[in-house]
Formats: sequence, C-alpha cells, structure tokens
Amino acid sequence: MDKNDVINIVSQDEYLSISDLRYNRNLGFLLSREEFNLFLKLKDELIIENNSLFVVLPLKSFNSKHIYFVNSAYLKYYSSEYFRILSFDYKNNHSSLLNRNIDDIIKSHLFSEIEGTLNIENVPTTHKRIAELYKEHKVLDQNDIIVKNMFNALKFIVSEKPEFNKENLLKIYKMLSENSLAKELEIKPGNYYRDDNVYIGNHEGAPVNKIEECMESLFSFVNSGSDLIKQFKDFIPHICHYYILYVHPYFDFNGRTARVVAFWLSYIMNIKSAPLFISEAINETKHEYYNAIEESRNTNNDITSFLGYIFNTSIKYSFVYQNLEHIKEYVLKNGDALTNTEWVYVKKILIHNNNGFFNCKQFQQFISSSISKQGASKFINKFVMYDILRKQKNKKGEIIYSVNNDILIYSF
Repeated sequence: MDKNDVINIVSQDEYLSISDLRYNRNLGFLLSREEFNLFLKLKDELIIENNSLFVVLPLKSFNSKHIYFVNSAYLKYYSSEYFRILSFDYKNNHSSLLNRNIDDIIKSHLFSEIEGTLNIENVPTTHKRIAELYKEHKVLDQNDIIVKNMFNALKFIVSEKPEFNKENLLKIYKMLSENSLAKELEIKPGNYYRDDNVYIGNHEGAPVNKIEECMESLFSFVNSGSDLIKQFKDFIPHICHYYILYVHPYFDFNGRTARVVAFWLSYIMNIKSAPLFISEAINETKHEYYNAIEESRNTNNDITSFLGYIFNTSIKYSFVYQNLEHIKEYVLKNGDALTNTEWVYVKKILIHNNNGFFNCKQFQQFISSSISKQGASKFINKFVMYDILRKQKNKKGEIIYSVNNDILIYSF
C-alpha cells in the first residue's frame, strides 16, 4: 500500500469503514491489521504534506497526531444534499422547515434526552408531561427535574445568546445536571471540569492534566473567525459535538452536554440549516450514532464518519418532517386533525418502517410504548380511517399495514 492507494480509498463515494477495509470481500481490500495500521500512518503523512483532501482542525489531541476530516466526494455529497433539500423546501414554502416545526422539535429534543437516558416507555404520557412543564407546571419527580433542567439550559441559550466560553459552558452544564448527579460526580467548587480520569467503553477521556488545554483549543477555534470557520461554518456544531464526547470533560452528562452545545452553537452562529432535530434522530438511531463515534475514535480521530452520520441522518429527518407536514394537511382537508400523540406515532412509523409493511406488534416496537395490543390496534385503525395507512393481508393471512405513499412528498 502507498499514498495513492490511500487517496483512492478515502475518495470513494462512500466513506469505507474499518470493517469494509478489513473484512468486506466484495470491495477487494481485506487489509490485515498491519496493513490497516500502515493505512492510518500514511493518512497522517498525507496530512503533514498538506494534501488538500484532509482538513486538519486546530484542536488538541491527547492520543493522536491530528483531529481532522476528509473533504471528499462522500462528505460533499451528503452535506450539499442536505442543504439542497432545505433550500428546495424553503423555496416552496417561503419559510424554513425547522421554524415551522420548532415547537415539536424542541419538545422532541427534550423527550429524546429523557427516553435515551431513562428508557421511558409511556410515550404519550411523557410527551403530555413535557408540554405541562413547558407551561411551568410544578416539578414532581426525577424525570421532571431532567426536563426542567433541559428547558432552563435551552431558555438560557435562546434568551441570553451566551458567548461560547468555559464560564458559560459550566453554567449550562450545571443547569443540565442540577439535582441529577451523585455528590461524587459533581464538579468541585472552583473547578471547571472533572478532577479524575474516566473511561468510555474501551476509550479513556482526556487525562485530567490535559482537559483544560483541550477545551481552550476548542473555545479558541470556535471564536477565531478563521477562514476554516467561515468555510465549514455548518460543520462547526457537529465538530464540537464530537470533540466534547472525545475529551469527556465531566464525569457524567457529557453526551447531553455535547448535544446541547451543538444546539447552542447553531443558535448563536445563526446556522439556519442546523438540524435541531439531531438529538431526536440520535435517540432513534443509537446504534449508528455510537458506531460513527467509535469509527472516528478507532481511526485516530478522523471524524469523517461522524460528520457523514450527522448529515445523512439529517437528510432522513428532513424527509420525515416534510412528510409529516403533508400528512397533517391531508388529514385536515378531510375534516380531521391529528392529536399530539397521533402525530408522534405517525412520526415513529415514518422513521422505523423500513420494510414497507408492518404488523401491530412491530408498531408497538416502533413507538417504544407499553400500550396494549388493543390500544395499538385502535391507533392503527384510526390511521387507516385517515387514509394514512393501507390495510391488507399477507400470504399467511396476517393483517399488515403500509404507509399510503400517495400522500407523501418523499416516498419510502
């Protein structure tokens, strides 16, 4: 293997994973461990030689030579396709998809954080409770505390537009974690970050004596106004998202903090294309999310896979929200209206129904709810009545359902 081979590999239309390079016979690489390590070494050499494919970020690393991404056809396609979809939608509707759905997106963001953390099963009840807390109802339990903390952090960001620095990051972290951490996991008075080492799966967070300089490199980079920031402005929230997960500056709540930081930067940098639904998307695609992080960690902080995941998932969710809007209008034209719970359930179907057809049991899995089979059937039959779903029998005589593609903007 030489450097031309490396350039050929990273320039593919799809960004090949470690598994693709080492085990996928159809691709023809089948790299041994030694060859894969050479591949990583040659990438580092190309970076040092200032090869234009590689975008090196001025972020401190504690276990690799660089933190970077490859600006190849793969990343250019997914990022530009996402922006194209949003632009096309704006042109047709004279308003942004995100602004039109901002209330639902923020509530879904909050619910996703709770569901992802606490494995909540009663979807409609939890969404109802979030709506109540949104209207300043009294906090009753730990779930309520987490929701309220999230509200306070988002409210602080939206109302104050705080500068991105360590003082404000600590404020936001304390808002997110207030009354939610064991005493030993709290940040000590006078400290900004944890004071002991942590492990995240097979990886270690930044050593305690490196956290400060790592985080300072992040603040300096974001606030620099450099050409790199201007050129890749839309990438910045997601780069920071990954970097906070990488450094892991706290004992707990690093993931939630990283996702809120992405929201924060999207807001104060006025990134109109920011996928504010990304927290919800992550909760629904956890396996792919963790794989993208792991892939980046295991390739010496090449974050191309992570950025690709963000934009690819954002495309899917843009389609979901545009389809939801169209379904809502279709139902209204027929004299009906979707309740909040029905809206959530239809969204879950659009997200999870990848096979074209599903049955009642699969619907229960889609919605992650303890609802009974009878209760699930009631909702499904209502969606059939609205003409959102079509009902039929398969060859085994089982009743199955499919989405009415005629009322979708983007078909499955």
